[in-house]
Amino acid sequence: MKSKISSFLMKVPSAAWVILVMMIICTVASDKYLTLDNIVNIIQQNAVLLIVALGATLVLLTEGIDLSLGSVLTLSGVTCVLVMTTLTANGTSDLVAMLAGVIVGLLTGLAMGALTGGLVAIGKMPPFIASMGTMGIGGALALVLANSSAIYVDNPIYMFFGEKLDLYIKAPLMQYLSMPMFIAIAAFALTWVVLYHTPFGRYIIAIGGNESGARLSGINTVGWKWMTYIFAGLLAALGGITLASRLQAADSIVGVGWEFDAVAAAILGGTSFAKGKGGIAGTVLGVLVIGVSRNGLNVIGVPSLWQPALIGSIIILAIVFEIVLSRWKEGRR
Repeated sequence: MKSKISSFLMKVPSAAWVILVMMIICTVASDKYLTLDNIVNIIQQNAVLLIVALGATLVLLTEGIDLSLGSVLTLSGVTCVLVMTTLTANGTSDLVAMLAGVIVGLLTGLAMGALTGGLVAIGKMPPFIASMGTMGIGGALALVLANSSAIYVDNPIYMFFGEKLDLYIKAPLMQYLSMPMFIAIAAFALTWVVLYHTPFGRYIIAIGGNESGARLSGINTVGWKWMTYIFAGLLAALGGITLASRLQAADSIVGVGWEFDAVAAAILGGTSFAKGKGGIAGTVLGVLVIGVSRNGLNVIGVPSLWQPALIGSIIILAIVFEIVLSRWKEGRR
């Protein structure tokens, strides 16, 4: 019996235990927490974070880090909405304006990812320094293009991608479904296929596991590492486009801090900076740790000024718990 319990405990990810503890605490503190509406709200609010965290996970698997993802999210949303509103003002149809805006937004993420990846893979700059630089570039460009404000959008086709489905389909379950959720699921499925069912994914893991060995075995480590940052930039751009649709505006500072949440979610999900350990399944749990904590503090009425400190403390404790539990599991093997 004890061996079965021990075996079960070893299989449960540490992030799942943190989520369970946080949900119990918040449920005891407020009877409004553990309701279907609030659980669905947590999922909807963190759909975009999952998209960005997927990119952060891939970069971490190469033993890198990309701190520019938050500014890429912001800049991509700004360029998407700016192109869209400009074309609409000049008489372009909503559909064409939406398509043009989305394409420009994605190309923005691609370009920023290529810049960061080029500095890291080709220029051999430390990922932390390179991505800090591109974070500043992306953030500044977003402020300039949006005139340090927000660009509002009223394109009905574009806004559909940020709305709940009950606005269009009158059925009981539609109030619990939204387009950002489906976009996040699609992004997860695409990343899953790329990471686990393509040579690209195998190269990512090989680079993180032993870059020198991968290079000696004939893998173009420079090119594939560069592609990893580009893919992460595209995911951040998709997140920015989705978020702008959900907010019906592209805010010039909306992505501040998202890069840290994305990296924290990946680490909480079990992805390590060293030797390419981890995966995107755990990233989902890492995102939920952050989402459950943030939502719980709001529901139980913790003042907003205290929330960043408390969330930061929860993340630190969760990471420490992950390290301790991982060492315990290794000791039991």
